[in-house]
Amino acid sequence: MTDQPYVAPPTVGDRVPTTGVKEWAFGAWALLDGFFRKMTIVDREKDGVELLMNRLRRLESAIIGGTSEASARAAFIDWVNDNDGGGWAYYLTKKAEADRQEAEAQAKTRHERIIASAREEAVSLRNKHPGGKGVAVGTVIVGLADTITGKTYTGTSGAYTYADKRHAVMEELLVGVPQVEDWPVNACAEVDAMNKLLIARKITKKSEIKAETLYFHAETWNSTSGKWQARSACKNCDVWLKKIGAGRV
Repeated sequence: MTDQPYVAPPTVGDRVPTTGVKEWAFGAWALLDGFFRKMTIVDREKDGVELLMNRLRRLESAIIGGTSEASARAAFIDWVNDNDGGGWAYYLTKKAEADRQEAEAQAKTRHERIIASAREEAVSLRNKHPGGKGVAVGTVIVGLADTITGKTYTGTSGAYTYADKRHAVMEELLVGVPQVEDWPVNACAEVDAMNKLLIARKITKKSEIKAETLYFHAETWNSTSGKWQARSACKNCDVWLKKIGAGRV
C-alpha cells in the first residue's frame, strides 16, 4: 500500500481571512452568540466560548478604532494559539455545521428552481403558439428539466415519429408500453423531449438515467375552450416514466 503524503491540519491563520476581517469577526461572534444564549452552567464549552466571543469583539473594535487589519488579525491569531480555552474548536464545529446546512439549502433551492424550469419552458413555448396546434407544435407541449445538468428540453406531440434520430434508449423505454390512449405510444410530447435529452447527454443505457432527476410539465390544447391548459401524463407515458423514476410538475 502506498503511503499517503502528510497533510498538515488547517491552522488558525488558515481559518481567518486576510481581508474583511471586521465583518468576519462580527459573523463569527453572531454565530457563537446564537448558541451561547442557550448554554447553561453545565455546558463545559461555555467559558471558552465566552472568552472567544469577547476576543472577537475586541478584534472588531480594534479595526474600527484604526488598527490595521493585518495587525489586528495577527494579534487575534496569537491569542487563539496561546490562550483559547476550547472556544475556537467549538466555533469550528458549529461553523462547519452552518456551512453544511447552507450548502444543503442552496442545493435544495437550485433543485427546486431547475424543476420549476420544466413548467417555464413549456409555458414559454405554449405562449408562442396562442392559436394552439399548428405546423410547429402538436396538441401537447412538454417542458423537461434535468436536475443533473440543470438543462431543459421541450417536446411536442407527433414530433418523435418524424425525428431524424430516434435514440436507442428511447426505443427501449417504449418496448412493452401498451397503447391505452387513442394515439400511438411514440407520438407523445414527452417522448420527443426525452429523446432530445438522451441525444444531448449521450446516454448509452437506461441505467444511466437516475431516478428523481427528470421532471416533466405538459400543456395540452383544449379545442373547446380555445386555450392551453396543464395536464398530467397520459396513460401511455405513465408506463415508461415510471421505468426511469421521472416526476411531474
